[in-house]
Amino acid sequence: MMRASDFLLHRGVTLSLAIGFLLAGILGCSAGGGGLADNGGVSGTGISQGSISSFGSIFVNGVRWDLSSATIEVGGVSATEADLRVGMVVRVEGDYDTGNSTGTAQRVTYDDSLEGPIEADPVETIPGVEKTFTILGQSVTVNAVSTVFDDGAQFASLAVDDILSVTGFADASGAIAATRVELKGTFTGDAEAQLRGTVATLIADTNDSGSFALGSIIVHYDASTRFEDTTPARLANGDRVEVKGLLRVGGSEIDATRIEEESDDLGASDLARVELEGFVVDCSTTAAYCVGNVPIDDSAATFQPAGFVPVPGDRVEVAGALQSGILKADRVASENESETEGNIRIDAAVTSVDPTARSLVILGVRVVADGNTMIRDESAVADTRFEFGDIQPGDYLEIRAVEDETSGDVRAVSIERKDAEADVSLRGPVTFLDTAPSPPDMSILDQPIPLDGGTTYFNALEVPRTEEEFFRNPGDVMLGDIVSVRDRDAASLSELLEADEVELEEPE
Repeated sequence: MMRASDFLLHRGVTLSLAIGFLLAGILGCSAGGGGLADNGGVSGTGISQGSISSFGSIFVNGVRWDLSSATIEVGGVSATEADLRVGMVVRVEGDYDTGNSTGTAQRVTYDDSLEGPIEADPVETIPGVEKTFTILGQSVTVNAVSTVFDDGAQFASLAVDDILSVTGFADASGAIAATRVELKGTFTGDAEAQLRGTVATLIADTNDSGSFALGSIIVHYDASTRFEDTTPARLANGDRVEVKGLLRVGGSEIDATRIEEESDDLGASDLARVELEGFVVDCSTTAAYCVGNVPIDDSAATFQPAGFVPVPGDRVEVAGALQSGILKADRVASENESETEGNIRIDAAVTSVDPTARSLVILGVRVVADGNTMIRDESAVADTRFEFGDIQPGDYLEIRAVEDETSGDVRAVSIERKDAEADVSLRGPVTFLDTAPSPPDMSILDQPIPLDGGTTYFNALEVPRTEEEFFRNPGDVMLGDIVSVRDRDAASLSELLEADEVELEEPE
């Protein structure tokens, strides 16, 4: 059985837009307004740039940010906390508290990375898990698990001419790994569009009009176009800009209503704390690598998981102090799917919840949520502000999790509330195995599995096996192997009372 963790993110656009997308795509927000005031790096002052994982107020890069006194902008327009959504890539400016797990936000900004129609039907690069398509010449990858789909967008039904708003992180080629996708409509003629990139082949005409290329897209502007942080006279080849406007029929030309110059750094001030989420890229500084255009010095950093060595193409979260334009990292965490997707999956009703400890018990397994856990409501209630404290005993959840290498906890990567289904399932490592009795005794995550004569077995290739073939020594299953168990048409959604199907999963 294929899983997303067995594959790298796919990339497929030319390098011509890479520089323009690196910071803009990674930061996912407008540069308007700049950074914090130059105060010489007041202790605790900093910036966090990454995707919103959950609410209460918001969690970004594992930090809970209090928004009670923050100004919020969405798409350059004043907004409120109610306008923010899980998966949005935001820039938070504020003050970190002692320990850096909480902070008070001064300003939160969000702008999508790309908006326009899908140029051709998406290609399913991993069946049922991952698709790639192109919008305005930019390659976009969506994942059925880690990408948030909203406003009618669905992984299964994405199609040519769907107009999407996309936010996510750009790799070195400019290809975007989407964290959130919203459906805006269907392209039947002119449509609103948004694009970031590097100005090329500029033709400046009289009366403040002209044109330039962003990759394969031609942008036209005139005296009615609004310029921000630049002017028609200052605009030059090599500038990084964000363009908003009307996409003409044919999909290759935009009549710009707004052109804004994009910032390429975090400002001139030293900052006590900076946290960045994005892709590792080569850079022209003495640093080993950059995340976006920010040089990283990880010589004093701890790495998660232990032994992780970042290389270009890796998706990471980096944290540390910004000194003279270099991020002196104290922590570098891999966000590659192989490290973050998790071998543990539980689909069942919750037994108990501890909001203070941010933990719950489901099928006998205690699961802990941290600041990086993505929490969302996919039930008919569709609560866009759903947070951990809203989870109630009896809620049907789909949980993906990992075993924390430090604490030993089962740590949730994602928690989704769903409409109740008929099945209950548990996937995880085999922690106990005795093949002598018939049926054998087996536990997953220390939970005994109720095997009986009606249980059907499958190997990692989904080939049916007899009980003897599955458990014989050497056989299919061993201690530590990842095994999934399903109770179909379960008598109780909060208990695994029968093991109708047992399947050995492919090793990582």
